Amino acid sequence: MQTQSAILPSEIRYVGGLSPTQKQWIGFNRELSHDAIVLPNEASIEERLEALMGMGIEDCRIFWLTVSRIAELAIKQAGDYADNCEFQAAGDLLVNPRRIDIYRRGCTTPVVKDRHRGLSDQFAQAIGSENPVAWLCRETITHIRKAPLIPHLEQLLSTSEMMAPRYLKTLTDRMHRVADTIAFLHAWQVDDCRKLIRRMEIGDPADRKMISLNLCRFDLDYFHAMGDDIENIIVDHAGCSRFLRHLPVEKMSAENRE
Repeated sequence: MQTQSAILPSEIRYVGGLSPTQKQWIGFNRELSHDAIVLPNEASIEERLEALMGMGIEDCRIFWLTVSRIAELAIKQAGDYADNCEFQAAGDLLVNPRRIDIYRRGCTTPVVKDRHRGLSDQFAQAIGSENPVAWLCRETITHIRKAPLIPHLEQLLSTSEMMAPRYLKTLTDRMHRVADTIAFLHAWQVDDCRKLIRRMEIGDPADRKMISLNLCRFDLDYFHAMGDDIENIIVDHAGCSRFLRHLPVEKMSAENRE
């Protein structure tokens, strides 16, 4: 006689059925979980954020937890880049604006700044023999069109009035950690992963410990916990999350209608 398994498929949890919007949010978050396995990059994370902003919202808790999951993917990737001496990729996520428009005086059409190239190099032909700094100050105006991805996500979350201050602090602390790891490895003149592995292999125990303590080595614990919270909130509308401010459900529902 076959006995019923104690572990049921997750879909059986949704006995009362789901709205189309709820199904969309569950599907989207499961896609994010798959992204975490296949190693996302800046472009794929940005695509997810753009798709998220076009989705219908029934519960702002689910929306902001999903934004937070995207931020978790981004900060984890930045930490991994830093730990593997991929400093340009880490810097793109953390400090390098995704788009800067350059306006030359008298022109209304901007020139998009080459992200990994200096302005004096990009405008070398126009600058000619002039002092590059003086020419750029006189002839150009810069406008940051798209901020770096992680600071952009951090600003969204910090101004949402939905996220728990303790969580926001952990996100800011990890942003600083990525910057500190890059600075530490630069100071040790470790500029590629092979040198880092070599230093770990030949260094004495004290040096290996120091290097280890200054790497990011982030995990996805928050990312997965937020995913669980999202599904629990969909099952039990009164559910909560430690990553959110504890606002009354009635207030959050009212905010959704505004």
